[in-house]
Amino acid sequence: MKALLLSAVLTLSAFSGITHAHGDHGMIDAEGAMGVAARVVQKMTLRDYGFTAGQLDTSWQSIGRDQVSIKASGTGFYVVEIVKVGSDEKVYVNVLENGGISDVSKVYPF
Repeated sequence: MKALLLSAVLTLSAFSGITHAHGDHGMIDAEGAMGVAARVVQKMTLRDYGFTAGQLDTSWQSIGRDQVSIKASGTGFYVVEIVKVGSDEKVYVNVLENGGISDVSKVYPF
C-alpha cells in the first residue's frame, strides 16, 4: 500500500504544472524569472497545465532572449512578458521568487 501511495505521489508531482527553482539556489532574480517563464511557455505547447492561457500552439516553442522581458515586479513575484515571434500576441507569466508559477495568461493584469 505504501509503495502504491508513493508511486501515485511521484507520478502526480512529475506532471505538476508548477516549476520550482533548485533548492540550493534559494530565491530567484529577474533574470532567473525570465528563464523560468520561457521554459514554462515552451512546456505549455505540449499540454495544458491548467493555467488561464491554456495550451499554447507550437509557434511558442522557439523563444529568444529579445522576446522576454519583465513587465512588473513586486514583493515576492515577477510578471514576465513573452512576445510571440512574428506577432503582437503576448503571454504573461507570474513567477514567484521561489521559482513557482502562479498563473500564465494572455492578458495583463491577471
